[in-house]
Amino acid sequence: MQKSITTLFIDLDGTVYNRNNGMLDEMSHRIALFMEKVMHLSPASIPALIDRYYGTYGSTLRGIQQEHDIDARQYLEFVHDLDLDRYLQPDRALRESLASIPLPKWIFTNSSRSHAERVLAALGIDDLFDGILDVWTMEYVPKPHPWVYHHALEMAGDPDPWNCVFIDDSARNLPPANRIGFSTIWVGQGHATTAASLSIPRLHQLPQALELLEQDLVLPPVFYPAPILEPAL
Repeated sequence: MQKSITTLFIDLDGTVYNRNNGMLDEMSHRIALFMEKVMHLSPASIPALIDRYYGTYGSTLRGIQQEHDIDARQYLEFVHDLDLDRYLQPDRALRESLASIPLPKWIFTNSSRSHAERVLAALGIDDLFDGILDVWTMEYVPKPHPWVYHHALEMAGDPDPWNCVFIDDSARNLPPANRIGFSTIWVGQGHATTAASLSIPRLHQLPQALELLEQDLVLPPVFYPAPILEPAL
């Protein structure tokens, strides 16, 4: 079945850059450090708390908000206080791939706008997006809560979800988008996720993936374990 894609919603962390480059690990470390140094929680209790918050509320921040009196801005500024030069450099190949897609592109992230702006600028792709849908836009409600996908559509001008594609490196964020009509692309390598309409190893392959989705949306989802096209480095 052919479809016309009009709008892209793209996750940030682990999707626009390699999730194994060490930056996500550093943010995880800073989350635990915040809980220890600012919230004065026992270091031994923190891993289980993070797991519970993530599973129950969708994010550590949301769990902290629900169960503690903590300033969300203080938390996000602490967690995102990173030396991005250690992890990110301008990515010419990614820029060329995204620039070749003449469609509205929105960053759709559980992180803050300031963090997203810094990441996109470090990669040299900050001018390629129509907007950033961040934790503030979503009123602290994180993916995969179903409401945020409807709100993202509203904030992007109410495109028909059937004509939209949601791209994320977290498989658990895909099913709510699927249920309201999005095509979904999982960015990652390894075991296939049945929640994705299509899987690609890196965001660099997005133009080719969109061509396949427009030509023939196949259900159940198709998994491509190897790169569709390796970008020039």
